[in-house]
Amino acid sequence: MSWLWSALTPHPPIIVPEVGRGREREAALTLSGIDRLTERIADRRPEVLLLLSPHQPWAPGALFLNGAPHPGGSLAPFDAPAVAFRLETPMEKLKALTAHLTANGTPARLGMNNPDLTRDQGSLVPLYFLERAWKGLPPVVLASPIGLDPGSALNLGKTLASFEDGSGWALLASGDLSHRLTRGAPSGYSPAGEKFDAAVVAALSSADPQPLLALTPQELEDAGECGLRSVMAMLGLCRALKGRAEEGRSEYEGRSESAIEVLSYEGPFGVGYCNAICA
Repeated sequence: MSWLWSALTPHPPIIVPEVGRGREREAALTLSGIDRLTERIADRRPEVLLLLSPHQPWAPGALFLNGAPHPGGSLAPFDAPAVAFRLETPMEKLKALTAHLTANGTPARLGMNNPDLTRDQGSLVPLYFLERAWKGLPPVVLASPIGLDPGSALNLGKTLASFEDGSGWALLASGDLSHRLTRGAPSGYSPAGEKFDAAVVAALSSADPQPLLALTPQELEDAGECGLRSVMAMLGLCRALKGRAEEGRSEYEGRSESAIEVLSYEGPFGVGYCNAICA
């Protein structure tokens, strides 16, 4: 089986203690959710981690895949240069994944000259907590789903479910929810923010994308989100695995790959943060 688990995590730098310097405690529910998540996967380190970050470069109409052999960066822009990573990209597995996606209807664009992750908090913040849990990171494939529309991101997840290369993979879907939950939020206030976040939690809790698909393009724009496509990809993957489980395939018997558990949700700093796992 290729897919060991998938998870959704937020990525505000302030929750990293070296950045927050105490203010991370204002997101206590989020940190508790991350602790629960990392406890669940502590002994399930994958051979390859696929990390979807909305702060990677993006390709219009396609999934962007970062082909830099050793991308790296730090949280220096947030006054924490010691929080730094240098990753290994598994090039042959990246090429195999790219070929599978393009052959099955998900356009993918491979960028070979994007080694700098310094401004990619969408990758660096989740990696901080994973590295702490595993005492080291596996090879990582970095990607951005921002170029896809929500339906295409859902199909991305479905296509990932059929990818098999003999290795154990995991999907880390990085994304914050609405940035417009309160008057003091980074992008100002919109009532669409609370509606969007409620739809995300409902969709994850039921493993059903319909609450999100029911939102209008204007509502999605007004919500000021960055994690929708990451959420949709996770939903697509988990639903496809559920379909396989219901077909009675032996490798899924007794397992719950399709059951998405919401571990935490809160909206400190006017931004929605959600942790969820499908494992």
